[in-house]
Amino acid sequence: MYAAAADAINDRYPNALHVLSHTLGMAIELALKAFLVHHGLTEKDLRRLGHDLAELLKEAESYGLTSTGSRHFRLSVLGANYEERIFAYPAEGMLAIITPASLREIAHEIICEAFDAVKGTVQLQALAGAPGLAIHSHYPDDLNASAWAESMPRP
Repeated sequence: MYAAAADAINDRYPNALHVLSHTLGMAIELALKAFLVHHGLTEKDLRRLGHDLAELLKEAESYGLTSTGSRHFRLSVLGANYEERIFAYPAEGMLAIITPASLREIAHEIICEAFDAVKGTVQLQALAGAPGLAIHSHYPDDLNASAWAESMPRP
């Protein structure tokens, strides 16, 4: 549902970079953890992995999740800020980011693969258009993270 929430946020505030990055990071983290729980990891194991998206991905791949260099790169970049909760508690400074369009794409891939592993292909196909399992928003390929301040109506 974090992915569905990101779609709703994107529809209303497509330049909300911090919010979208955090929400999509949560979607990815929870999908990876669901995949790992399905493969026998315990709560203690998940606590050990924490919020480290790159480590969660590596662990999930050791249990059969599809491995791609693109996923590793994108989750390493996102993970550096996500694990420290910089998106939830932003501060001034330079951030290396992955565009929400790219994050939503990877979230979609991981969510669908995890859902298929946990619930099965028949259930995935039956719910293929459901919020969270399908992308219900158009994410721009590029964005101006400060544009929201310019486009919002003044009170």
